[in-house]
Amino acid sequence: MRRLLNVTLLLALGSCAMTAGGGQPPGFVVFFTERSSALEPAAVDVVAQAAAAAKAAPGKGVLVRGYTDSAGSRPDDVKLSQQRARAVADGLVADGVSPSRITQQGRGQTGNDPGVESRRVEISLSS
Repeated sequence: MRRLLNVTLLLALGSCAMTAGGGQPPGFVVFFTERSSALEPAAVDVVAQAAAAAKAAPGKGVLVRGYTDSAGSRPDDVKLSQQRARAVADGLVADGVSPSRITQQGRGQTGNDPGVESRRVEISLSS
């Protein structure tokens, strides 16, 4: 039951891909299931939206930052966050974004939060 609830929440959050804050340009957020770097269908849609935005702004770089929850060890979580960032970057490239425009970062744990909001990759366009 918990797994079904997590997947349902993941899909709902995935549909809320655009974020804005602090006067910064909108970004995209891709959510992942626990301990996974696989792109779910909702995540693939978010990556496609981000790729379209990147292609519409060819002079901007694309920053891809991966994060994890606090469920694993710090070294394992850094590796997982890097794998998530790589999965998203690979999706962007598959959707037509030049790899030379993409910078990837794996940030590891976001703190003591085990929730789905911590299991994410943020995509932003930069000058």
